Formats: sequence, C-alpha cells, structure tokens
Amino acid sequence: MFVAINPIGEKQFAFHDDKERLYSLAKAKELYCPHCQKNVFFRGGTKKIHHFYHERHVECSFVGEPETQEHLGGKLAIYNWLKEKYPNAYVALEERIAKTNQIADVYADFGNGHKFAFEIQCAEQTAEKWLERRKLYAIAEIKDIWLFGANYYKEITAKDIEDDEVVLRLKYPQQLVNEKERSVYFIDVENNLVKHIGKFFGIRYRTETRFVVKLQEIAIPEMTIAKIQSPCKFVLYNKLSYEKIQHYLNDRKIEAAELWKERKVQSAARMQIIRQKQEKQKRFHQYKRYLSNFNIDKVLQRMSHREQVLFRRLVKEYGLTDTNFPGIFNIQMENYKCIHTPYPLWQLLVFHKAIKHNYSKKQLIFSNYLFQDIKDQLRYDIKDSKLVATLIHSYLVLLEKCGFLYKQTLYRKYIHPFKIENNVLPLVDHKELNTHVALYFSEFNLFAIGWGDYYDIEIFSTDKVQELLEQDAQYYQNLVLHNMESPLHIEEGLIKWVQQAVTDKIIETEAHEAEFIEHLIELLREGKFISQAMHDTFLALIEEKFN
Repeated sequence: MFVAINPIGEKQFAFHDDKERLYSLAKAKELYCPHCQKNVFFRGGTKKIHHFYHERHVECSFVGEPETQEHLGGKLAIYNWLKEKYPNAYVALEERIAKTNQIADVYADFGNGHKFAFEIQCAEQTAEKWLERRKLYAIAEIKDIWLFGANYYKEITAKDIEDDEVVLRLKYPQQLVNEKERSVYFIDVENNLVKHIGKFFGIRYRTETRFVVKLQEIAIPEMTIAKIQSPCKFVLYNKLSYEKIQHYLNDRKIEAAELWKERKVQSAARMQIIRQKQEKQKRFHQYKRYLSNFNIDKVLQRMSHREQVLFRRLVKEYGLTDTNFPGIFNIQMENYKCIHTPYPLWQLLVFHKAIKHNYSKKQLIFSNYLFQDIKDQLRYDIKDSKLVATLIHSYLVLLEKCGFLYKQTLYRKYIHPFKIENNVLPLVDHKELNTHVALYFSEFNLFAIGWGDYYDIEIFSTDKVQELLEQDAQYYQNLVLHNMESPLHIEEGLIKWVQQAVTDKIIETEAHEAEFIEHLIELLREGKFISQAMHDTFLALIEEKFN
C-alpha cells in the first residue's frame, strides 16, 4: 500500500514523504493502516518502490496476496498521470468506497457525477469475480476501468497476420471485458505504456483462446479520458487511437441506420401482411353470409342486362333454384375480382361451354381456347386479361379436383389440356351441403385442396367445421364420379321394416345380406353417400325376398 496514517490521522505517502522519517515512524509503531487501524511497516530502497505493508499474520480487508512491484508501479503510474493531467480533479490512492466497502487502487472524481475507479489487475481473477466487483462499482455510480498486468498479456508468434496485427492469448476474463467494454487495456509498467485492444480496432477469433488483434500503444503521459457513444461510455486514448475509435463508431452509426431502415421496411411488410389477413378474414365472413343468404334474384341484381338474360337462360336449362344451386358454381377464388361478372354466372358458363356442350371429338378442353371463346360474354378490364385467363385455368383445376375433368399431361409438349371425365351435373336440394362444397373449394381452404405451397394460407375453419366441409365435398365428388344427377334416397323406415322382418323370421337372409342391411342403415343415419349400385342391390333384395 502507498498510504498510511500517523497517530493524529494525517495521511503519509510512501512515495514522496521523507524516507528516514517514515522508517522512524514505522520503528516507533506510529504508522497505521487506514483500513484496519493496525500497525504497518515501511519498505524502501533504490530498486523497489517505496510502500507500506502489514506483517504476514495480520488480517486486513485491504490485502489478500502481497502486492507485487508491478501492481505498486501500475497504481503509482496511473495516480501520477491523473494528478498531472487533471489537476482540478480529486485523485486518491487506495480509496475506500463507503457505499460498497470496496477499495479502488486509484480513484478520481471529476465532479458533475463523473467518478472513476482504476483497477490494476495483476493477480489471477475469475470472470465471476470481475462481474461481481463491476456490479458493486455500478451500484456506487462509479465507472470502473481495468488495466491488466503482464501476467495477462501473452503474445503468440504467428506468420499469417498483417503488419499491424498481433496474436494474443486472451483468457476468458479478458474476452468478457471485450464483450462488455469493446476494449481491453494492458499496462506495461516498465515502459510506462498502456496497450489497448478490442472491438474498436478489430479483433477476430482464431482458436478458443487465441485472437488476432490490432494493437494500439499509448504512452501513459499522453493518455486522455474521453466520453463516447458506446456501451463502455468512457475510453482511454491518444490522438491516433481516438481517430480509429471514431471511425468504428461512425461505421456503427451507418450500420445502425441501415438496420433501422431495414427494420422499418420489415415492419411495414409485417403490417401489410396483418392488414391482408384482416382483409381476408373480413372477406371470409362476408362470403359465408353471402352463401348462407344466397338468392338467385340478388345475384341477378349485380349483373348487366346481357348477363341477366344469359344467366336466366342457363338457370332454366339446368333447373337451378336457390336451394339446389351447386356450390361448385359459387366458389370465391384468389383474384376473383379481376372478373367483374359475378362468379355464379362465369363459373356456370365455363361448365356449360367446356363440359356440357363440348363438341371436341376427344372431349379436350384447352384453357386458353376456352378463354377466347367466352371472353366476350364476361366483364373485366382489358389490362387484366392474363389474370382472367389464369383464373379460368385455376377454375378448371378445381373442376378436375371435383371429378369432372382430368389433365392430359402427355398430350403434347408444353400443352396440357383437360379431358372430360364426367359431364353430368349433380343437383342436391340441400343448401347447407352446397354451401359447404363452395367453402371447401374456395380461397379460404387452399391448404385442404392442396394449394398451400402456392399461396400464403391461413386456417379459417375449426377442425370440426373442416371435417364437415370435407365430408360434404366428398359426398358431392361421389355424385360426380358416379354420374348421378341427384342423390338417391332410401326410406330408413323401409330398411328397418326389412330388418324387423328378418328378426321375426318372416324372411330368411344370408349373413352377408344382413351385414349389407346394417351398413345401409348406418349410411342413412350419418347422411353418407349411397351409390346407384347399392340402391339397386337393396331393391333387388326386397324383390327377391318378398315375391
């Protein structure tokens, strides 16, 4: 230590008070430790730095291991520099911080709340201990600056580096200091230098403990404290190192501005996505209301006179009503607004032209030819022609998924027409089922129909509702695939009567016939599809058993 007190409490400084007098006071046991109030002794000479010390058996909060000459010299060098550089500041050696009961190697108070503790760290110290001491300084509102001794500065010989670079072995505490402060200081007491490295100048990982760094050497008398816009807030610098720090900070400002700009763009994109989702959610609820309240007369009100004439003719030809209007003609698709003609008309027209009245010998449908054929009967903006053609092609794909068409993928190179698979239009006098079919194939259910890879999708229906949509869509597909114009109905009472006749042994049936009857009852109870074959088989069974 450099500071002791005499019996009346006056400070005695080992490095500039009279050597003989200090020896005399120590011999008379009139020098005391300012921290534990126990006697201290004086040591001085031509080769060693003058200092006070305790006897070995004495316990004191100030001392742990005996102070080395490097530690003493480092404290003295920083103290002298501060006293000379900042004569108006309060500078003290081995100052006790009352708030946290720490002892700073060198303490400086510049006023205006700027307080500094300079720690000369020569002995081994763990990262945990450094963090603990740093936290205590923060509690006391003191900026701590750490200067590591020669024990921490390990330069490694290397060839593949630039002229202004060195390879250092940095222990974990120094790596942690660099992460927190962007700087690591090493003090060279013999040459009165501070070696400054860190992120400010460039540091790159080589191995777990070896780093390539750009080293800045600062003569202690030329050193200055500067406040900067960085996590460390204050740095030790000379003119050259300060220019490099400013260059680093300017680059960071540019990067931060670009990052902020990018984040604003990303934020705007996210908001756009949110607005699109909200708009789609709104469209979904409007579409559901439209289907629930579907009325042919209301649809006619949104058509031109020419469209009304065409729609009435098609509705009459196919025998369509509000309840049996097929959901397959009420599908709201992506980009549906590019066709101003209401979709019940243009989708019915596509079916009418492409499937019902297809005059091709091979019954092929080319979407581009179909567009040319019906475009004069549709309302759309001429600039949206490509979108309209694409929308019609997408609708043909939906008809394929429903079972009306299949794609001729090997017809010609680059040309993939559709071929008619079934041309009978089923009519189901069940408005809710037709609504579910429309919802299933709509833009709000793209994932279920296998278009999730092509569009941004969002799930609009619960699992229970989705299961119901799939069930009704499959029912309708079965009608299409079996070329049935309408569902077949079997009275449940009739089947039960047959079953009761079997129970009462009025008629005799084979095991497979009894199972068939039970299966029919289950299909009827669950409202599932009954094929023509099953219907005819049941009627044949009745005729056989009761004739």
